[in-house]
Amino acid sequence: MATDFKKTDSRPSYRQDEHQETYLYTPVAPNPDALRVAMVYPAPYQIAMSSLGYMILFKQLDTNPDIDARRIYADTLQEHNPKELELMGLSFAFELDIVKVLDIYAEYQIPMFAKDRDRSHPLIFAGGPVPMSNPEPFAEFFDFFLIGEGEEVMDTLMHVYRKYRHLSDREELIHRLAVEVPGLYAPGMYDIHYESPDGPISAIVPKYEDIPAQVDKQLIANMDDFIAHTPIISDKAIFANTLLVEVMRGCAHRCRFCLASYSMLGPMGSGLPAARGGTIEKIIKIIENGIQYTDKVGLLGALVSDHPEFPALCDYLDSKEGLTISSSSLRVDTITEQIANTFKKGGQKQLTLAIETGSERMRRRVNKNLRHEQILEASATLAKAGLEGVKFYGMVGLPDETDNDVELLAELLKEVRKENPKLKIHLGCSSFVPKAGTPFQWQPKLDNKAVDHRFEILRKKLLKVADVRASSAKWDYFQAFLSRGDRRLTKLIVRFYELGGSLGSVNRAYKELKKEGQVDFPDLDWYALRERPEHEILPWEIISLGVPKTILYKEGLPPPGFENAVFKN
Repeated sequence: MATDFKKTDSRPSYRQDEHQETYLYTPVAPNPDALRVAMVYPAPYQIAMSSLGYMILFKQLDTNPDIDARRIYADTLQEHNPKELELMGLSFAFELDIVKVLDIYAEYQIPMFAKDRDRSHPLIFAGGPVPMSNPEPFAEFFDFFLIGEGEEVMDTLMHVYRKYRHLSDREELIHRLAVEVPGLYAPGMYDIHYESPDGPISAIVPKYEDIPAQVDKQLIANMDDFIAHTPIISDKAIFANTLLVEVMRGCAHRCRFCLASYSMLGPMGSGLPAARGGTIEKIIKIIENGIQYTDKVGLLGALVSDHPEFPALCDYLDSKEGLTISSSSLRVDTITEQIANTFKKGGQKQLTLAIETGSERMRRRVNKNLRHEQILEASATLAKAGLEGVKFYGMVGLPDETDNDVELLAELLKEVRKENPKLKIHLGCSSFVPKAGTPFQWQPKLDNKAVDHRFEILRKKLLKVADVRASSAKWDYFQAFLSRGDRRLTKLIVRFYELGGSLGSVNRAYKELKKEGQVDFPDLDWYALRERPEHEILPWEIISLGVPKTILYKEGLPPPGFENAVFKN
């Protein structure tokens, strides 16, 4: 079992220890009155150690002498005493993480609801994609959330907390944090009013005059100072002995369903680009340092090949013999022979291309500006470089999609196979889930029966053509009602957790609550499947992602002439 290290003044910058962890930074010994802070990951060690966001925030704390930082994982809970902690920060990347979060509370005898805790318990906060999008279904389980990029918020949080750590009243302490820490959202500082028990929100009201009506997300202006990369290399991580480096953050293409595009957009008028990356010199310097200790490098980002200097990075990687290179998905219209050859030389057998749909009509609808010919050309380039396969990401159930659009995705992959008979084709496919903070947040989701029908079209059409891996319609539905949910779902989440927290527990939890007369909230289809009117107050409007609601709504509408246009692949 991996355990944390004790900090010592004499600890070297790079050290391989008995747990096969290699530190790429120098921790500092904490001061006697240092804040006792734990960064908690609600999954086992091997998963946590491959979570770049979690690890870079731990490093930020671990290099601050005013912080006594600890790492806690789902499988190391017994090695730590929560009574020693002042703050617990949890990574919250997926909706189902709430099950393990509540397990952690139970293990540590921490009250489930924030309102039931006192100053003998640590303040518990969360950050990550879920809070960034819509924290409301989980609001009652946390003292506060950090909205935006944690590197920007964490130092301010620690500074302000130190000012008020002496306060004995928990609510007063959280109140001060909510006032003085930009990007900190404390749900307990707001009252939510509804038009009716099963209707939409009528008002979101701060409890105090000095609390912001909206919490602004925080973004980093200069990425050169904050290029995320693996701070501790571990042989037990999912990406074992791998240096992960973030090449780009955000995405400038603004596909209308994509949270990665819109959550990283700078506020209008801020001057921040939609996609940000460090200079190639800084990225190479990080890689050069890391490959002293590993020969595996993973390039991360919504679109790593969009970096304006990516060809120069490929030149550098090509110059390194024996280096294994991997990447997250690449954009079709950036694929060149150089890129394909770089990854082939780096040991990759296939690359991943996100195309979403095979229909030109639907790509226009979702703002995925790719031509049919570009997809074929990119596939041919991979085959020419000697790669064995290509993995496409697809999606069904997009707004205004028909069965014919789904069939066109199958036809496109058949064409790829025909032109590149030696190329193995894989299709990973999910169903559209409307995400808060995107132009499609108002759009309805297909019900499970319709989703499964469209998945089956792909399976039948692509038999012996492609390996089709579809997501679970039940899982996508679970995401959908939580991604657009509100605080009234707290009761359902608790019962769902008590019944074991599996997807099969959702309907049972709802039925039990209804039988007991405790369903004083809308049914789950109301959250997941319905189209929402433009002017409805949305639960997550308390979070300002920087793009006005009116602009988001207009961006989500069909483009001019869409309904009457005829599209051919």
